[in-house]
Amino acid sequence: MTAFDRATILLIGSGRLAQHLHFWNSQLQSPNVLLDWDRSQDLKLLNDKLAQVQIVWLAISDSALVSFYDKHLSQKNLTVLHFSGAVYEDRMVSAHPLMSFPKSLLKSEVYSQIHFALTGVTKLYEVMPGFTNGFSLMAAQDKALYHALCVVSGNFPQLLWSETFPKLLQLNIPEAAVHLYIRQITENFIQFKNNALTGPFVRKDLKTIEENSAALTNSKLKKVYQSFAEEFSQ
Repeated sequence: MTAFDRATILLIGSGRLAQHLHFWNSQLQSPNVLLDWDRSQDLKLLNDKLAQVQIVWLAISDSALVSFYDKHLSQKNLTVLHFSGAVYEDRMVSAHPLMSFPKSLLKSEVYSQIHFALTGVTKLYEVMPGFTNGFSLMAAQDKALYHALCVVSGNFPQLLWSETFPKLLQLNIPEAAVHLYIRQITENFIQFKNNALTGPFVRKDLKTIEENSAALTNSKLKKVYQSFAEEFSQ
């Protein structure tokens, strides 16, 4: 397959990622023919559709990938792609999109900017024909670390904001002010990286750190704060 070829692809799954992939493919200059199947459909229909395609995209949960492959795809002469950042299975290719996908679709121009971590092939178009996105080749032994870093950088801030946001509102801080704060600290990091950090950890202000920790008594944030202080205020 060349970068200019298109394929008939079966997309398996009906969740959030599958919805984004449907739209994403439709925005290509020359879209692939995309069939779909999910658990609400008959198994006979799955086999009928498998007979029509060259490539299968598995947009299902990580825990179901290998068992689904073993049960339905292992005896087929097909290229099978999954999108998990964590799972490695040498019978399948993986292309993990470095993106957080919301329930609603993204703007069209965002999709072409999404970067992939690719394991199992050397060119993205081999498994995603027509997609011109950037990609990095990810060695199988590096996937666990890669995905852990994605979780820490992508999920941990949101978990913290989910705890701090309602508490700030309870202290009569306007929602718009919190939004501006979060937006600006994110922009600061993008622009200045390690030089963006401000506050008591940077100043080595141990008195303020102790007072902050004491103020968080009876909150799950206390242990988080103390852990960060131990690791990052030295």
